[in-house]
Amino acid sequence: MLRDERGSVLSRHALSAIVAAAALIVPGLPAEASGPERPDPPENAVLSYTEPQDWTARVQVDITAYQRSDQFRAEVHRWTFDTMALIFPLIRETSASVGEPDAVKGLLRVGGRDYTSRFKVIDGYPGGAVYGRWDARELADVGEISLVFQSSVRSWETKIDEAAAMKFRWPKGDWPTEARSTFDPMFGVEIIGDAPARTAAIDRVLKKWTGGKDPKSIAPYTLAKYLAGRVIELVQPVGRGLQGGRSRTRRGFEGFRLQGAERTINSGRGSPFDIAAVLAGVYRRAGLPARIVIGLREFDEYDTNDAQRDDLRGENALHAYVEFFLYDEKTGDQAWVPVDPVLMRKDSSRARPLDRPWKYFGTHDQLDYFIPLAFHFHPPTTVRAYGSPGLWGWFITPAPPAVAFQQLTFATYNTPVRGGESRRDAGPHD
Repeated sequence: MLRDERGSVLSRHALSAIVAAAALIVPGLPAEASGPERPDPPENAVLSYTEPQDWTARVQVDITAYQRSDQFRAEVHRWTFDTMALIFPLIRETSASVGEPDAVKGLLRVGGRDYTSRFKVIDGYPGGAVYGRWDARELADVGEISLVFQSSVRSWETKIDEAAAMKFRWPKGDWPTEARSTFDPMFGVEIIGDAPARTAAIDRVLKKWTGGKDPKSIAPYTLAKYLAGRVIELVQPVGRGLQGGRSRTRRGFEGFRLQGAERTINSGRGSPFDIAAVLAGVYRRAGLPARIVIGLREFDEYDTNDAQRDDLRGENALHAYVEFFLYDEKTGDQAWVPVDPVLMRKDSSRARPLDRPWKYFGTHDQLDYFIPLAFHFHPPTTVRAYGSPGLWGWFITPAPPAVAFQQLTFATYNTPVRGGESRRDAGPHD
């Protein structure tokens, strides 16, 4: 078993991704991507995998300069940049999916014209987050910049071995690097806007739910299950958690409307993304590494959930769930375990008995129709976005525009498998 210099276990997927983390040159973006042989499931000590599905996601990020006109005057801003670095997330691996780094494509457009399809892969961000970076220099009199991004992923249904999961105990030393990094404050969870991280409400409910005991007096898996039940009983889902786009000519959205775990706990109400944020925040304050997986749900014709095909189009398909981490110091075994509090809450507003399996807790029969995009609502670095967090960000010299408008649009495709066959009818679902 290979490890990095800080002791983290390197899976074969992480190793292949590191090799692929050089600058990529892509001639264009086809409507569908048919890659090489599809990857194996993630290495996971407690999950088994079935029903693989191959997906391609296309995202377009449009950033436009400020424009205003009325009968008295017209005001149009234009940009002049010395340098620009735009970043957008890539997914290498989640608990239920494996990305294909060599199938990632991204086209940067400036002023409506193709600028470059070359980008660099940068990593080292909390939770195993990875970003692509597109660079431009000496831009003058520009009013619009766009990124057309495309990635492929294989996703699976998951089933948990609860007996195995309950054997994991708290490590006496440090967590592996990737897991330990999730304890950093996260935008949309502990951080909202420019305010400092806030955890008072999380600490209050955690103390109440554990009766003032040390959370680590409870086995990690049992604690995670118990806390998930408390969260779905506490927070009532309200709204979509999305901010609509400025353009009326096409579909899209500006970003996520997040109120943070503090406000969600205090009010007992929040969007689906706020519910995921609360659970991630509670896990982390309890000492359990956790990250949020943000992505797109596709329509599964065999799904008994109440989601309809028209409900899962474009930005309406955006969804988030949580993964917590289990680690055995002696054997090196580790596992990210998926927990979907939003679908759990739809299934029942009351927690099930702890000694029984829970749907959407470890065992999740819809993750094969989930296409992950990011681990953060906003990149965990000093980049700028506009309005609401929308996964992307940029760094500009000499200074970023004070005002701009952003809009994101999404489309998903079933990726053809080897031999030209598809696991379901291929085509765009935007």
